[in-house]
Amino acid sequence: MKRLIPLLLLLPALASAQDRGELAFNKACTQCHQAQAPTRPPKPVKGIRAPVAPAMDQVVRKKSLTQIHAWVQSPHRFNAKTACDTRLLAPDDLESLMSFLATVTVPAEPPRRVVLKQQREQQVVERTRRKKAEAEAKAKQSQSTNQGKK
Repeated sequence: MKRLIPLLLLLPALASAQDRGELAFNKACTQCHQAQAPTRPPKPVKGIRAPVAPAMDQVVRKKSLTQIHAWVQSPHRFNAKTACDTRLLAPDDLESLMSFLATVTVPAEPPRRVVLKQQREQQVVERTRRKKAEAEAKAKQSQSTNQGKK
C-alpha cells in the first residue's frame, strides 16, 4: 500500500503531460498530420481540408522518436521544400509532444489470424529444416558405413 500512494500521486502529473503533448500536437501538427491513420477512408466534407501528410503512427513505424525529434526541431534542415512549420511549437513543449507520439502511436497488435498464419509458416520452415538435417545425417551415415565395407 505504501508503494501505491506515490504512484497515485504521480497520475495527475502524467495525465497533464499527456494533455500538454496533445495540445502541442494539435497546435503544430494537425494542420497536416493525424495522430493515427483512420481505419476507413474519411468521407469528404466541403470546407474541411483532408490531411495531406502521413499519419504519425505510420511515421513512427518508419522513423525512430529521435529522428522525429530532430525533424520537429528543424524540418527545413532535412527537407528544404517541406511545408512542415513547427515554429508554433514552444521549445519546452517538444518533450511533451514526443511523449504524446510515443503513447498515442503504439502499433496495434495484429489480428489473431495473422499471428496464427505466421506461427504456422514458422512451423513449416522449422519442419523442413529438421527434415533436411535428418536427410543429410542419414546420407553421411550411409557414406561412412559404405566406406567401412570397402
